[in-house]
Amino acid sequence: MQRGQLLHDGLWRCLCPSFDKLALRTAGTRQSLPRTRSTEWQQRAVRARPMHVRRYETSAGSASADETLLGQDSLQTKGAQRGGDDGSLTGPKSRSWKERLLAAAAPSEEALEASTTEEISAALASLREARGWAPNGQDVDQHLRIVQLVQHLLAVRDQPITPFVYECLMDAMAHPRGSVDGVRKLLDDMVEQGIKPTSELCNGALRAMMNHPDYVLRQEILDTMREYWFTIDTPVKQTVVVGLLRDEQYELAYSRLTEMIEQGAKIDAWVYDIFILVFGKLGFLDEMLQLLYRRKNMGGSGDAAVTSLTYYALDVCSQAYHHAGTLFGWLSVVRNQLVQPSDGIIENVLGTAARNADAQLATEALDAVSERTRAQTHHYEAVVEAFAGSGDLAAAIRTLCIMSDGGIRISRGHTRTIHNALRSRPELLGEAEAAVRETARGRSVPRAAAAVVIESIAEAHGSEKALSLYRDLPTLCSAKSPNARMMQDLIIHSADEATATSLAKEYADQVSENDDPTRSTGTYSHLIAKCAEVGEMDLAFRFANQAMAGGIARSRSSRWISVLVEQAVAREDGRIWPVVDSLLGKGEEETSKIVRRILQQKRISKLASQWRATAATTATGRSL
Repeated sequence: MQRGQLLHDGLWRCLCPSFDKLALRTAGTRQSLPRTRSTEWQQRAVRARPMHVRRYETSAGSASADETLLGQDSLQTKGAQRGGDDGSLTGPKSRSWKERLLAAAAPSEEALEASTTEEISAALASLREARGWAPNGQDVDQHLRIVQLVQHLLAVRDQPITPFVYECLMDAMAHPRGSVDGVRKLLDDMVEQGIKPTSELCNGALRAMMNHPDYVLRQEILDTMREYWFTIDTPVKQTVVVGLLRDEQYELAYSRLTEMIEQGAKIDAWVYDIFILVFGKLGFLDEMLQLLYRRKNMGGSGDAAVTSLTYYALDVCSQAYHHAGTLFGWLSVVRNQLVQPSDGIIENVLGTAARNADAQLATEALDAVSERTRAQTHHYEAVVEAFAGSGDLAAAIRTLCIMSDGGIRISRGHTRTIHNALRSRPELLGEAEAAVRETARGRSVPRAAAAVVIESIAEAHGSEKALSLYRDLPTLCSAKSPNARMMQDLIIHSADEATATSLAKEYADQVSENDDPTRSTGTYSHLIAKCAEVGEMDLAFRFANQAMAGGIARSRSSRWISVLVEQAVAREDGRIWPVVDSLLGKGEEETSKIVRRILQQKRISKLASQWRATAATTATGRSL
């Protein structure tokens, strides 16, 4: 054979890492061919680059890249040991070329020798057309199989190097075992061989860069296609946008894809599928949903792939509490029972419905939970939040009643969502009071549910407006003991002094000091000031001692200090002096200034009163 292995050195370097060692051993005894004359393709092509040594991993039962390319004796020995491709004793000539060349196991040297050049070329064409890597329904390692067949044609059969050979090898580079370096070296080798590019070769290079992205090389190939007037049609553009996506240029890829959509291009379903999965993982949920809508219209509601993608969208959107995507997924694949969502997805759907005030979705999710297991407290709380956010206070209160009937003790924390809804929408207060009274006709309303309505009315319109519902609590709720926190709030929000005095006396009579709840510094400040203003000094000092024990003196709110000191001094209540000493002993400069200023003002005011009284007495004596 006249043509030595060094004739194809550039070709093998991009495929076989061990080739350079062989080349060094044989360089002294071989003569290299003269370089071909530069062509237009050579001027535009990528120049030769330093070789990066790569190793190709193979699956079990497959030959390594080195064995496939250079180890002819090894392959021939293995073929002789096996007899046939499948290990049988039947000779290779008795089988068809597809059975010999496209079987799951790599063909032996005997099988290759038994095949004609046309049959090997047909096998290569079949491998290139098999985008799913499984011609004839068999799992074939496309990368190594193409390399093996091409190597046999060139090294054994001494076939000329044609564009078809490069096209086959470029398709092999699209496999995950390929690389962008392999693409570059193939292009460089074509320059050295004086072979012009073909449209299919450029398309194969672009397909290779979907797995092994290189933005600069991609642009060079596109420029070459334009220079040679190759058609850049929709399949080529699809390959480019997927390559951009693989290159993590997400905005540019999405922009190119939407541009194709606006131009009316017929995009393949697999392109939509890839974008949907990638955008869902990255959290680009709005863009993912827009593509999913188009994909669903393309494939139809009965498409299994569409169902899987919609279920995937439900998963990622519910995790992110994305309402539109969650609702779309739920309606598309869950409500019509196409899939059974996992427990985690149902939990996320319930949370999404609660955050977005979707009472219908929350109810359906709660029903799904109840069908599988006993609903827990947080499940009901999510439904209450959804009802409250949507303005259906009656349904929210009924849900609290259901929780209470199920053995869940309703506390103040369970009603915070109702309180937030009433605070933001005061027009719902009348409906909330009516809902409490209506619900109480058929069952006992949890006191916390009634209390949140009473407190909300007091905050918005004053305690006087809430007294009617407050007085009816014994008939509305089963609990008979007083609610200290609610009574304190009513005292604070009393606009009328008589109402505040009445509530303060009621509180002192019904609630012991040990049952006083711990409140925030702001609440203590308002409560102490209100009690002192209406003359309930016992209660004012009771709350003041609790507040000071909790560090309220360090807060910036000084109104309670002013009111308490003023009222105590005016009434000559000696209990104020331990409080004053405690405030002055805290070392807080601002608090000390306030206390001293109040005492100084009271002292001056008292001296002035005494002077006026003395002056009046003196004047009276003189007149007599």
